[in-house]
Amino acid sequence: MRGVSPNRIMRTIWPVLSLLLILLGVYLFGQYQSLVFQREVTQMMINVILVVGLYVFAGNSGVLSFGQMSFMGLGAYATAILTIPLIQKQILLPDLPGFLANVHLGTFTGLIAAGLFAALIALIIAFPIVRVNPLSASLAMFAVLVIVHEVASNWDAVTRGSRTMIGVPTNTTGSSAMAWAGVMIVVAYLYQRSSSGLRLRAAREDDLAARAVGVNVTRERMIAFILSGFIIGVGGFLYAQFQGAFTPNEFFIEVTFLTIAMLVVGGTKSLAGAVVGAVSVSLLSNLFDSIESGVTVGPVDFAGRSGLSPALLAAFLIGALILRRQGLTGGREFEWRIPRTVQRLRERRGAGAESLDTPRASS
Repeated sequence: MRGVSPNRIMRTIWPVLSLLLILLGVYLFGQYQSLVFQREVTQMMINVILVVGLYVFAGNSGVLSFGQMSFMGLGAYATAILTIPLIQKQILLPDLPGFLANVHLGTFTGLIAAGLFAALIALIIAFPIVRVNPLSASLAMFAVLVIVHEVASNWDAVTRGSRTMIGVPTNTTGSSAMAWAGVMIVVAYLYQRSSSGLRLRAAREDDLAARAVGVNVTRERMIAFILSGFIIGVGGFLYAQFQGAFTPNEFFIEVTFLTIAMLVVGGTKSLAGAVVGAVSVSLLSNLFDSIESGVTVGPVDFAGRSGLSPALLAAFLIGALILRRQGLTGGREFEWRIPRTVQRLRERRGAGAESLDTPRASS
């Protein structure tokens, strides 16, 4: 019995291995740059997690959601409540309910808890969301985004309202963010290759045909929606413990459209597109900020900056959408391909071996 060939193994793992190598390369490059750029690399890794989480639902189902970043806010506020030291929590949140005021989790358990909390909320809202048509689901998720933002901005006892949530431990480093980004990429890859992921992607291509062969589209969308909520909740945890302080506005319009732009630029139908879009847009944003000459071209952008950088980034996004309608990756994963010279050499060796094994005809 012959074993599985190395070439076949590489074809299976290369789509995810190549993405992990991209993250590792960017991280190692950042270690030789300034501390400011290293922080940008850490933020980029968090962006990768957010866009991968968005892809798990929007990319596999074809339903573009304008509210997935609400799970980022849920994960971030869960992080604050669960990981701020007890004494400091009593000062910052004196009216916090007792069962929350007395709980304190470590970094790993807090990350899992934040992701599970976001997934639980995703489970609750998934029942009505996944049953409607894609356009209605997109609008409904935008309504969820607004609701979460308003609750976070006004629930003083739990979120400090519109005031800045401070005191969050800053445990997110570049290496930990890269490691968790790698984990979430592997999770997303395993999901899209699973039977559930394949059924959902079939429904994305032809909803009626998938339903006709017995695919429960509602159930498959719900599974992807919950997994997406978990991954984005983990991204919210890492963001909270990276910044150490945040407000409800950081999980609203700006990050919603930025992550959607990253996914669309990279390619909505592939995991590679999610990663490439997040990395490329993040790097270009940093590059435009670094070369910005201070020329004001319009009003202040969402992040409070004023200058040429937002206009350059917007021009890049428009150009990418015009020139590459399917995204930078064309909506395809990275494939393992043997160079033609190596393939021809193997074919010649195989032909030579066959000729030696073939008995010569007697004269």
